[in-house]
Amino acid sequence: MKKPFKAFVIVILFLLIITQPVRATAENLLPDLREEHESLQPLEGSWEFYWESLLEPEDFYDGSPEPSDYIPIAGAWNGYRIDGEKLSGSGYATYRLEVLMDPERITAFRMPRILTAYRMWVDGKEVAGAGTVGTNLGESVPQYLTQQAFVMPEQERVEIIIQVSNFHHRSGGILESIYVGTDDQVLASAKGRLAYELFLFGSLLVMGVYHLVLYYYRKKDRTLLFFAVYCLVIGIRTVLVGEIYFIQLFPNFNWELSHKLQTLSYYSGVLILMLFFREMYRQYVPSWVVKTSLIIVGSFSGVVLLTPARIFNHINPSFQIFSLFASTYILIILFRICRKKEPGAFFIAFGYGFLILTMFHDLMYLSILMSDYQFLNHVILRGNLSSFGLLVFALTHSAVLAIKYADTFNKNEEMTKELLNWNENLEQLVEDRTTDLKESYKKIEEQNSALEKTYQKLEMTSQKDGLTDIWNRKHFDQVLKAEWARGIRYKHRLSLLFMDIDDFKDFNDQYGHQAGDDCLVQVAKVLKEKAKRSTDFVARYGGEEFVVMLADTDEEGTALVAEAIRSGIEALGVTVSIGVSAMIPSANISAEKLIRLSDQAMYQAKENGKNQVVTSIESQADHVTAQSKLKIISETQ
Repeated sequence: MKKPFKAFVIVILFLLIITQPVRATAENLLPDLREEHESLQPLEGSWEFYWESLLEPEDFYDGSPEPSDYIPIAGAWNGYRIDGEKLSGSGYATYRLEVLMDPERITAFRMPRILTAYRMWVDGKEVAGAGTVGTNLGESVPQYLTQQAFVMPEQERVEIIIQVSNFHHRSGGILESIYVGTDDQVLASAKGRLAYELFLFGSLLVMGVYHLVLYYYRKKDRTLLFFAVYCLVIGIRTVLVGEIYFIQLFPNFNWELSHKLQTLSYYSGVLILMLFFREMYRQYVPSWVVKTSLIIVGSFSGVVLLTPARIFNHINPSFQIFSLFASTYILIILFRICRKKEPGAFFIAFGYGFLILTMFHDLMYLSILMSDYQFLNHVILRGNLSSFGLLVFALTHSAVLAIKYADTFNKNEEMTKELLNWNENLEQLVEDRTTDLKESYKKIEEQNSALEKTYQKLEMTSQKDGLTDIWNRKHFDQVLKAEWARGIRYKHRLSLLFMDIDDFKDFNDQYGHQAGDDCLVQVAKVLKEKAKRSTDFVARYGGEEFVVMLADTDEEGTALVAEAIRSGIEALGVTVSIGVSAMIPSANISAEKLIRLSDQAMYQAKENGKNQVVTSIESQADHVTAQSKLKIISETQ
């Protein structure tokens, strides 16, 4: 026994040594992003780390300040020592990295969730952000939001600056890798991951509803109820993690509440799974195990409900240990059941084993080790695999149900053959049962069709603004890219109207958020009425900002549409400031420039007194150094 014990101690000491936070050095070469790869690449390198400093690009114009340390991404800043003080998760800092980029093409970044608020600049331009970065709890607003950022730099040597603040979570910093590639690669990756999670969500939702219907007609079998609830709970959790699709639909949803929902779905899932196995194998799972689980899960859930995330995050490791013990206990029970060759035990054990593996993987992904020790990021690359594990478990459980029903059918068939010798009328009964089977098959096909329609509806919903029923910013970015390419090909003029409702915050404060929402809906209706050509495109850019894109429209036509929109909205009792820009797209000009010019013109309209249209006119002969000339088309004092 002494030799195994010594070996165990050596392994533990080795793990403790290699899992110490990795210290980066300043001598690393600049990361080279100029070469295209077949897939997205993690942005590696030693980042300059400025603790308790929120620096912007202009702070580095006269030379770099002295960094507090050098830190690799991905990983939390927890555990690093600055001036002899060990950092906790709370605080704020600036990350800075210089890279080499190709100024002839767009470089895209896939931004993960960053704990818990950030702003990002590339080549001096702010390209991404989530929440509100602050220097204390009162100023900081947390938000989890996966994003894509697209940059066409003006030179090869490019500076990346990221401000991060965290006062709401145990761990702080950039815990997940930032991936870099072409715009097509990043968009394809985002769409693929989102489609995968929506597929899981839809599948689990259908499974849950299906088993609820079965329970409705067979209330004696409570395993159907517990399994249905488990599928629905994990299905909801699927859209709260990973790509966090729920927050993409509702970006202003309360961060604390979403974090509580995500945590409670995990806690309750462990209890529901225990109830499921207790109901299915009562002779193997004693009642005291379920009661103990109920007390533990209830206690932890109470802490989550009554405390903020920065507090209950610290109890997650303890609950993860409990869930590991509970999962191992069920595995042992299933092993005993398989040895006794209970009907369907092999399928249940296989599906549950797969579920447990994916749950362990997700526990590691969300654990303190993953946050604090960077070497795990090269082993565990993504989370949210437990939803897929549950789908496999659901399929195996459905297979067990199918086996039970098949056994029942076979027994009935044998009885039918025996009774045929006594009563020839039973032939009609067999035909009736065959008809029932055909109807069941038809219902399954209808369910598959409904699932496909649900997926198509979700895909359309992801492109529409839920409040105003016009296109959202995500779809606008896609259409702008396509129109820009078409303008390059056919030399068509592309105009963009960028508008913002004047004094909208005061309007909300005076009349309430419901009136504010109604105002946004009415403004969207005016935009659709005034920009009514089939080629005109109307979208909500964000908050109280809207955009109208006019393809192949001359200067006079653009001015008429802009003035019609301004006067139409003024008739509603509110006003807008509209910035207009237009240009013929060129391969050496980024579409982002069209947005920037319109945005600048809109802010000029604000400064000129609001409720007016300002056009930005820029020479395309030298699009890098040309100065913008602002021309007021119409002004209402």
